[in-house]
Amino acid sequence: MESNHFDVVVVGAGLSGLAAAGMAALQKLRVALVTTGPGSFVLGTGCVYSEEIANLDTPHDLGEAIAFYCEMARLAGCAYDGDLASQRPLPTILGNFERVALTPHPLWNTEPRTGSRTAIVGIRGLTGFDENFMAERMNEQACVAGTAGTYIPRQIALSRNMGIPVTTLRIAKFFDSDAGFRAELIGALRPVVSGFDRILLPSMLGLCSSDQQIAEFEQELGRTICEMPTLPPCIQGLRLFHRLTSHLQQIGVESFSGFPVEALVIRDGLCASLRIASPGHPLLLRGESVVLAAGHQSVNLLPETCAGLDRQARPLAPNGTVMAWNVFVAGKLRRHESESEGNAAEILAGYRAGKLAAATEGYHAVR
Repeated sequence: MESNHFDVVVVGAGLSGLAAAGMAALQKLRVALVTTGPGSFVLGTGCVYSEEIANLDTPHDLGEAIAFYCEMARLAGCAYDGDLASQRPLPTILGNFERVALTPHPLWNTEPRTGSRTAIVGIRGLTGFDENFMAERMNEQACVAGTAGTYIPRQIALSRNMGIPVTTLRIAKFFDSDAGFRAELIGALRPVVSGFDRILLPSMLGLCSSDQQIAEFEQELGRTICEMPTLPPCIQGLRLFHRLTSHLQQIGVESFSGFPVEALVIRDGLCASLRIASPGHPLLLRGESVVLAAGHQSVNLLPETCAGLDRQARPLAPNGTVMAWNVFVAGKLRRHESESEGNAAEILAGYRAGKLAAATEGYHAVR
């Protein structure tokens, strides 16, 4: 097979695109992932909220999709805790609690606990996170919920010059690259450990850290450390993106990143190639099947107005015919249609589109 010819080409690296690429790669196909950068899920933590599950009206394959995604995340070193039936109250950046079904492991143990003493630890000079505000709000919310736990603010200072302003992004980069910085952070945290059941930190423990690396950090400190959401982009979301894309590359998915897809070249009812705006001259990729997982931007790649999707998520022309029999859309095409659906819907859409693309014979599809 020529170097730019793939079994499946996925456009977009949100949760739907990552799930679609992973699903196709699982079928031992040659897969390309084309993206200009991370999807919008990095603005949050990657959690799946209980309300999202309820709004989806429990599709028959939701459990399969979530199980597939959670296994992919586990293999990528960013495992999830919880399940579709969970409703654990976890804090937001506003200091209130939202009910979560599934969440990356470092966030799972931040729920209010009766009788617990929890330190919320801030970093001197850090912007966008106020441990005093968070402790006050979470104590109020815990009382409302009837949970007799206590959140106590603490602050540590770090000697390392991290630039101005100090952000969780800069701290996370130091955490990834500098063993001396991690040792200094351990030393600064140890004095606030005594007398507390757990420590809640702003999400900052590395952009690329695996579950094992965070567990080793916890073991060295001798206490469970939980991460709390921060202002977007959230370190937990960025970490999830880095771990998942790295895993996809390890299992053979080829990445084309940094340059947008200009258009799909469609001939005789099939997508013949994708034109990528690479430097110098456009790069053409051929895919036996194509998954559009770029959200509402996907519609701009189609050669004509899209009238909707058929039952197999293929785009329809204004006259109701299928535009391209080997193109599948992961999710909704229009901005207003995709609002407030959440990560569960993204995972489900990517899982479905990946399965459809993997099962289609592309240019030889029966029409």
